[in-house]
Amino acid sequence: MIQVNLLPKEERVPEPSLAVQAPRARVWVTALVAGALVLPLGGLYVMQRTKISSIKADIQAAEVETRKLQPQIDRINQLMAEREQLNMRLAVVQELTRQRFLAVEMLDDLATQVPDYLWLTKVAEAGAGQITVEGMTFTNLMVAELMSRMEDSRLFENVNLTVAEKAKKQGNSDVERPVYTFTLTARVKP
Repeated sequence: MIQVNLLPKEERVPEPSLAVQAPRARVWVTALVAGALVLPLGGLYVMQRTKISSIKADIQAAEVETRKLQPQIDRINQLMAEREQLNMRLAVVQELTRQRFLAVEMLDDLATQVPDYLWLTKVAEAGAGQITVEGMTFTNLMVAELMSRMEDSRLFENVNLTVAEKAKKQGNSDVERPVYTFTLTARVKP
């Protein structure tokens, strides 16, 4: 049935109404921003915890595998140490072998460096890696030639003239010829 209220507006009794008041916009914006931050951070936290759990499980599995393979690992380490010692011994033997032939190679090379009309009277070791060469010739030019040949050689370096003297050599004939004696020092390259 239809009811009509004919009372003036002032005398009318207001009808009860269900009024819902919306919270202010500031509260809604704050709630939305907080939700937008909390949800991804929470998801990130859950993902990181899952990864941490997975990594811990992998570490435990690796530790179990390591304990299981420890005898083989110890054997490999022992073999590597033995191989290192063997390599050191082999290097010493190779160095001794190289040193054994160095004197022969050095004398052979020196013999090929000697120019004509120059004679070596003495070759001696003057120290570690040093030699002294004594000889004689008719001219200082031959000494200079020997020194430059030795410098060009792959076995000698720092060739220095220490003594050069003019002496008279008596030959089988009646003619005296001037002779130059010299002493060189050089470093033998290893």
